Amino acid sequence: MDKEFYESIENLLKLERESLALNIELLKSLMSRGIQDFDKLDRVADRLLDVMHGLSGEGEDFYRQYLDYIATFNPTEAKRRSYDLEYDLGYKTHVLYASALLCKKEMDGKVSPDGRTSFQVVMNDYIPKVYDVLKKTASFLFFAHYANNKTVMELMPMLQAITEETDYVCEHVDEFEELMHYPNETYHPLSEKEWQTIQYIAEHNIQLYEQHPEVNKELLHNVFGEKPLIQ
Repeated sequence: MDKEFYESIENLLKLERESLALNIELLKSLMSRGIQDFDKLDRVADRLLDVMHGLSGEGEDFYRQYLDYIATFNPTEAKRRSYDLEYDLGYKTHVLYASALLCKKEMDGKVSPDGRTSFQVVMNDYIPKVYDVLKKTASFLFFAHYANNKTVMELMPMLQAITEETDYVCEHVDEFEELMHYPNETYHPLSEKEWQTIQYIAEHNIQLYEQHPEVNKELLHNVFGEKPLIQ
């Protein structure tokens, strides 16, 4: 049984690496010919992403070369893709798990009318409706604020401190495995702009939520639904 299992893993790794080698050559060909059609480029580049999320996890180095190529004719698109890659590969998702840990701590002991813990309500009813890492992080701060009436300004250094404790964060990821891709063993610190974005979204949503007490319930759902509270 074990032998068959390991053989199947070896076969899958072999297939992944063959796919990677083939698609690197195809992408090199497109780049050497100066192709700038993203439909054509992505059909090949996306296969590299598949391998990067596979068993081997290989292909990142060449994919970053591909981003360098994109930057020669579309710097904005290259920057956006590089940003997405950082979160997609888990280099920066530590902040999301840190915000979940912070929110859980702030909501400790609080129970909703239906018997669930208040944190379970947040995790089950609201957070799954948010798809961007920074917005999810800000959403946890939103609820942490109301748990103990701490300001976002007070919560931010607490969040930053937990995020920096990467070993601690990684030890607790199983508590929130449904959030997103696991944090990578390697942590790439967030930029000042990313921290500012988290703070802005959290503060802005709190402000709007409190400006409309007559429709708080609807606004609360809109923070996380298809019509986000932040415009």
